Amino acid sequence: LGFQTDQRSPLSGTLQGYFVLTDVSGSTEWGIDPSLNFRVASRLQGSVGLHLSAGTYDAQWYGNTTDAAGTHYTFARLDQRTTSLTTRVDYTMTPTLSLQVYAQPFITAGDYSDLRELADPRAARYQDRFQPFAGPDPSDFNVKQFRSNTVLRWEYRPGSVLFFVWQQGRGQYGRDPGSFDIGRDYRNLFNVRSDNTFLIKGSYWFSL
Repeated sequence: LGFQTDQRSPLSGTLQGYFVLTDVSGSTEWGIDPSLNFRVASRLQGSVGLHLSAGTYDAQWYGNTTDAAGTHYTFARLDQRTTSLTTRVDYTMTPTLSLQVYAQPFITAGDYSDLRELADPRAARYQDRFQPFAGPDPSDFNVKQFRSNTVLRWEYRPGSVLFFVWQQGRGQYGRDPGSFDIGRDYRNLFNVRSDNTFLIKGSYWFSL
């Protein structure tokens, strides 16, 4: 289901969402994606979009284990929460100078339970398709990432361009596994040391 305002306006928005009804396994999922677009004359425009989703997946593939008895195809019940915030800005300062910015923090956390292995994938009853599996408890996860890209474009002479690029990345993977808290996780993400890359790329137009 989605709604969208008039995209010709200086300020417009979109709201989309979905919901998956619970199936025989007890699996279900929902998500919502609101976004805001702005345009200040023709020189400055951008967008901010939020994504939030949650799902319970009863038959999430977890891994394959091989031993003397053969290969065990293991599955588990996964409760997962995900969020991201995507920002884009385009600013044209002059006909020869422009700035583009992209930034996105991303967080997803999952809690595994009920580890089991595939027994009969064609069984009529859902419960008969799996059997208990004697293995270690599945490892929960909490993945946090931030990626940004900033590009300053300068056409210093007709057809010749310089690009000044700044890329930043952050990541945290081992803290608070299986637990999802938007405020806490965003704070932890931006307290992590960042990796920064600076690039200068250029092109020159030759007249022959």
